[in-house]
Amino acid sequence: MVINWAEQDMRISRTELKKQHDRLKSMAEPLANLSKKQMKKLPVSDYFLTELEDLADITSANARNRQIKRIGKIISEEDRHSLVNALFDILFAPEQIAKIDAWYARLNIHDDGTLKQFVRQFKACEKNTLYQMMLWIEYAKHMADDELLEESEQDLQTYIHEVAILSR
Repeated sequence: MVINWAEQDMRISRTELKKQHDRLKSMAEPLANLSKKQMKKLPVSDYFLTELEDLADITSANARNRQIKRIGKIISEEDRHSLVNALFDILFAPEQIAKIDAWYARLNIHDDGTLKQFVRQFKACEKNTLYQMMLWIEYAKHMADDELLEESEQDLQTYIHEVAILSR
C-alpha cells in the first residue's frame, strides 16, 4: 500500500498535543512510587527532583494527591524523552525491556494486525496516536529528512515506553 502524501494532513492536532501532555502528566504517579535512591538516578532538574523527593515525605493522602498533581504540571519542563526512558529502565527488568523494545521493530504502518495486537497488550495505547507516529516516520522517509526521521523515531520509542509504563 502506497501512501498518497497529497491527501495527508501532517499537522499535529491540538487533541494529539493534549493527549501527549496528559500522558506525561500521568507519569507523575509512577515517579511518585520510586524510592529516593531511584529518584536521584533520574535525568531531571534539581528543582524537579526536590519536588519529587518532597512527595516521598508526605503521608496525608490529600496532600500527596496535590503534590502528584503539582509534579504532573511541572513535568513538562523536563526533557520528556530522557525522563520517560530513565523511568522505563528503572521499572522494568532487562528481559521485559527487550520484549517491549522488540515492538519497535515489529510495528509496521501497513500491518494492521500487529498494530491491533500492540494496542491490546498495552491498554494505555491509543491506536490513532500510534498510527500518527508511524505516519510521521513514513513521511520523514518519503521526504528524505534525516532530522525529522530521527525525531519521529525517538517520539515513537518514547511513546512505546510511556504506554508500557502506564499499562503496568
